[in-house]
Amino acid sequence: MALDGPADDAPGRSPGGRMLQVKREEAANQFKVAPLASSSLELETVEAFPIRLKIGENLRGGTFAYTHYQTVVVRVVVDGVEGWGEAMTRFEPDATALMVRYLAKGMLGMEFERVKEPWARAWRELRIRGHTRGTDVEALSGIEIALYDAAARAAGVPLGDLFKRRPLRRVPAFAGSLFASRGRIEDQVDEAVSHGLAGAKVKIGFGVRSDLRTLEAVRRRWPDGMLIGDANGAYDANGAAKACEAFAGLGLAWFEEPVLSDDFEGYARLKGLGVKIGAGESWYVGDFRLPVGKRLVEVVEPSVSRCGGIGVQIDVARAAARNGISFSPMVGMNSVLSLAASIHVASVCGTVGVEYNPFPNPLQTELGDGITRPSKGTIEVPKGPGLGVTIDRAFVKAHSR
Repeated sequence: MALDGPADDAPGRSPGGRMLQVKREEAANQFKVAPLASSSLELETVEAFPIRLKIGENLRGGTFAYTHYQTVVVRVVVDGVEGWGEAMTRFEPDATALMVRYLAKGMLGMEFERVKEPWARAWRELRIRGHTRGTDVEALSGIEIALYDAAARAAGVPLGDLFKRRPLRRVPAFAGSLFASRGRIEDQVDEAVSHGLAGAKVKIGFGVRSDLRTLEAVRRRWPDGMLIGDANGAYDANGAAKACEAFAGLGLAWFEEPVLSDDFEGYARLKGLGVKIGAGESWYVGDFRLPVGKRLVEVVEPSVSRCGGIGVQIDVARAAARNGISFSPMVGMNSVLSLAASIHVASVCGTVGVEYNPFPNPLQTELGDGITRPSKGTIEVPKGPGLGVTIDRAFVKAHSR
């Protein structure tokens, strides 16, 4: 399982307009690129825009409450071509933005032929200092996404075309997330259904009895809908085992993060209890090796703007497939940039479902456009070059700090 660096990319034309020779490697089902001219690309600009917006709803998960929509939007320029990315932020956007700018110092002016080259340079520096998780990797993820967006825009192709000759044009999608604290759960189910989604993720983690009542209410309202329970690590292994027993008759697609993300012993104890287990949104780069290699989960859920970026997410999805594990990219409260990137990765690797938020979130509905409304349980892969997202610069200017 190679997770020391992102998957190879291969635009058909470099950002500077130089023609590139694209060669398909059948075994890896990906492309590698070799320039016809002895020239490289240059990273000219990296900018970070921290955004934090107050949430007007009561959104409580099993281990924390959501008080703000927040992220760091990353903008790069490569040989005159612009690209946009997102660095996931769960604490302080200014801190993440500071790390983006710090990492950029070691990349600016760098000449490269593949996106993985500047990524690898920054990753090596982080590894030397023991900074292989958290804000540092989230910042690197945002830069990498933006670099891939620029590379695909320059090539004039959707992002997925860099990795596969014929990526899927539609992928399965489900609603994320339903909150009992938001209001009547049945109304939220109806909203998800009205958006043409295949099912819904439901926030749980409030005790087995309470969680069972919530999940049963969703199942009654949506008998044939895909149903995911997300505890955000609220249970210990004993409690999670009891929850699995209680949930066994609900037909859960999977039980997400029943225990804390680093409790691999806990995940091992839940194997074979009759409910599929999912996790991965809080794992970074090499964190996936053990749980995927030992098949501690049945569904792996990396977040593209946290795990290390697009290349890492593709590596994880491919490793999961080799081990008989399903792939579902986590999007959650992140922006339209993470959503678009995740849809593209799903179009390359296949997925049991991409998380789509049918509820108000300005980071998905106002920051940029390019995502079409789901229909019949699937969502269309953005057609435009790169991520296929057009960023509203006025929104960024108005809300960044």
